[in-house]
Amino acid sequence: MLKLDRDWRRTLAGVAPPDLVYSEQSSPRSELTGNPEDEERRPPENSRVDLDRRYDENTTNKNAPAGLVEDEPAGYDFKEGSPNFSQAFSLEFHRLQRVINTFAIIVSKVAEDLAGWPIEGDDEWSIPRLMSRRITREPVGNCRQSREKDSVVVILDTSGSCLPQARFYNRIAAAAVQVGDVELYAAPNAGLESRRSRHGWQPLPDKAWPFRQRTIIFFGDYDGGDAVVEASWHNKVYWFCSEGTRYPSMAQHPWCSYTMRYFRGRYFDCNNDDDFLRLLRKVR
Repeated sequence: MLKLDRDWRRTLAGVAPPDLVYSEQSSPRSELTGNPEDEERRPPENSRVDLDRRYDENTTNKNAPAGLVEDEPAGYDFKEGSPNFSQAFSLEFHRLQRVINTFAIIVSKVAEDLAGWPIEGDDEWSIPRLMSRRITREPVGNCRQSREKDSVVVILDTSGSCLPQARFYNRIAAAAVQVGDVELYAAPNAGLESRRSRHGWQPLPDKAWPFRQRTIIFFGDYDGGDAVVEASWHNKVYWFCSEGTRYPSMAQHPWCSYTMRYFRGRYFDCNNDDDFLRLLRKVR
């Protein structure tokens, strides 16, 4: 093949190629030894290469507590083909949101029959006032009313026997505060200790349940079960029991003088979030 003769090729024919900046034994990401030659090769401060290098050096947080999810999760430098087990985000918020939604639905179910006497309002039509309009000539817009409703009572057993359910009960408490229109009580071993208000937790002088004709949702085990049984005689009680396998029946609990046949409410086995979410359809 005919080789073309270029003028610029004759100019570069005698020029030696430049020396390589990095030797074959070193690489651009190798550590610098502090020699003057290394200082010349160090990237300028605040350059893109320098920022990337400092990010790689400071990303791994070896002092972070176990299980802590950071804004930028720590871990080793991710390379192609190597697994990265660093936790990028937490599902705790999504589980809490599911518990809140389920709790709100259950409260709405048990509160359907809490309507009291009619009061002034705009929630529903007043049938008697509509029927008497032909005589009173009252405007149809004035024939509406509301009903005074009692709040649902939510009681949580905060004793040490419910330690396995601590995170679950914490979510229930957060759900009760967010849903609102409920009375939230802390009751270790079913004894009322404090009540949640807009100003925080207020201590109670008496541990006995003073409720009459109320709807109560109780989360706890058989410890103090007598108070739950006696409350079911004068109230509508929903017992989400976390007893598990500790005592096969309430009759075998040394603190209880009643058995479950004296309980007049609704009983559900509920030890964790998953049990609570599955019980949604069973609550009426």
